[in-house]
Parts: sequence; C-alpha cells; structure tokens
Amino acid sequence: MTSVNDLLQELNGYLSGIATSYGSSSQPCDVYEGYIFSLVVAEARNCRGIVHYETVRGVRTTQLVFRTTPGQIYSTKHPYTHAVITFGRIAPPLEVHIGVQVQGNSGVLHECDVLVLEKDEADLCRGVRVAPRSKNCALAIECKFYTTSRLNLGLARGFQGLVSDLASNARPTFVANVSTPSIRRYFGHRNRHWEDEAVPGGRSIPNLRSKIRDAFKFYLSKYDPSFSI
Repeated sequence: MTSVNDLLQELNGYLSGIATSYGSSSQPCDVYEGYIFSLVVAEARNCRGIVHYETVRGVRTTQLVFRTTPGQIYSTKHPYTHAVITFGRIAPPLEVHIGVQVQGNSGVLHECDVLVLEKDEADLCRGVRVAPRSKNCALAIECKFYTTSRLNLGLARGFQGLVSDLASNARPTFVANVSTPSIRRYFGHRNRHWEDEAVPGGRSIPNLRSKIRDAFKFYLSKYDPSFSI
C-alpha cells in the first residue's frame, strides 16, 4: 500500500522541491490530493506551460498552503495557495486549486478535490465572494485514497451525481489509489473519465497525465488553437 512518504516524495519531485504544508503526519487523503495537484502542475510544464504560485490575495509565493477541508475560493482564513498556468500570450491563464467548492448547473455547490479553472473566473469569484461556475472550469478531479483494498460502489454513484450537475467542459474525472471491478464496470457503462491505482509508479499514471493533457488541449482549442502542446 502506498504510504504518505511515498506520496510526499513524488509530490516534492513534481513541484521541484517547493515547500508545502504537508508532512509525514498529514492525513493520506489530504496528501493524495496534493499529489494529484502536483501531477497537473507537472503536465502543464510538460505542455510548455509557465507555472507560478499565488496566495488567495494574489501574492506570489514559494510556500504552498493547501486546504484539508472543503472551502470557498475566496476564503482568507489562511494564505491558501494555488498554481497559475500560462500557455503562450493569447489564452487566458488557468488556476489549479485544492478543495474548493464549485457551482453546478443547478446552482448547488460541490466540492472539487483538484480544480482547474479560468483565472478570470477565479478573480471574479474572489472579488464578489461567490463560488466558481463549472462552465468556466477546465478540469475537475475527484480524489479517493482508501486504506482498504476496495472502494464502495456508493462513491461511484456519488460521482455520477456530480457529473450530471457539472458542465461537460469541466471534464469530471474520478481518481483513486485502489481498484474495484464493480466501479470499473459502473463507470465503463456510463462512459465516465476515471483512473484507479493512480499512485506513484502505478500503471495508470500515464493515462491520467494524458487526461490532464487533453483538458489543456481542449481549453487551448477554444482560446489559442495555434499553441501546440
């Protein structure tokens, strides 16, 4: 079973050693979200994106503070940190967040473990103190890290409800550290995005990175189709 230290080692490598609020005593589920965040950042760089980090107040930082409970993107309770990704000169920048709430098509708020959204939308939401709209998101990843060998099918049903309320361009994706045949069957039948056994050295990491890359490609196809990744 993958340990917290395994996740931290990989996370620190993808973030080029930048300090984070995680440590060996952090909850595995929290560090797992950070690990997936780091994969998004690494793939952005692999796609010729320029990455830097900012606090909720827009101040550049190299000390990354991540949420461990769901929160609003505009919360200033702590200097929560997000990544800013820029592709070329034309496409608006993107932001990558951990544990923020997003507004579905119904108006209901949903937690997104790792969320990629347009920076213009994030700036607006911080200014007027509302949750981001899913129509302005590029990728929403649900992260599940369990110490048991199987996941409950209820998790898949819950994700199905999330998918039905988010805009399709948010490309909702279910990611877990373990595999369960019934969940694979459930998602396969519904043609959902998912990757299981997504852990350091896991067989599905290349597939997950490909899904992240596809999200960037889809976003750039709208704003700067001349930018090749």
